[in-house]
Amino acid sequence: MESQTKKIARPRYRFFDDLYINIESIDQELLSDWSHKEKPTLKHCVFKEEYEKESRISIELSGAEVYDTPEAAQQEADSWNEE
Repeated sequence: MESQTKKIARPRYRFFDDLYINIESIDQELLSDWSHKEKPTLKHCVFKEEYEKESRISIELSGAEVYDTPEAAQQEADSWNEE
């Protein structure tokens, strides 16, 4: 039986379909060009542990899940890791 990848819950800034470790990680040109459409918002995310050090994570490619509260994100990570 293959072991399951561990998932972790971490705060990240969501800007369109990507998650950033901090505001400074967002390309400033991209931010200024698109900030009239969307603002970066702090969300609580669950993703594979291997992405923890990445400054930018694609939600779609990584399979990350986005939550509004840290409790919901942690509950999902705990549930995943118990399976």
